[in-house]
Amino acid sequence: VKSPAMLHAAGFLTRVFDILSRHQISVDLVTTSEISVALTLDEGGMTSAFNVSVEPALSELRSFCEVSVEQGLSLVAVIGNHLHSSKGITGDLFNTLERINMRLICHGASKHNLCFLVQDADAPGVVKQLHQNLFSAA
Repeated sequence: VKSPAMLHAAGFLTRVFDILSRHQISVDLVTTSEISVALTLDEGGMTSAFNVSVEPALSELRSFCEVSVEQGLSLVAVIGNHLHSSKGITGDLFNTLERINMRLICHGASKHNLCFLVQDADAPGVVKQLHQNLFSAA
């Protein structure tokens, strides 16, 4: 979701999340910049459990901002105690995945998780690599 009107504007995110809420769309992860917000939706949960279509919400959002949708991405979360204060863990993670294109990298609001997106096809290998290099070697 992108709009120059978002810059220094109070209430822009409220408007976005109000639309998502009214359409019963749950958001997994959010990152923001000055004029954009990127978020992930659990496609499986929406279509199977709630039978929700995102198109009406996207149409509403497009009335006041630019919306682009990307599919084929998997959310990977590295979870651990005191991840925020474990020196070198992010370096190890990025070194482990140096050949993988990661997107929407986010150190969560909690002290315990680091999340990022990868291509669906890469996800199983990414999880195996991370487990082997970060946890099995310890």
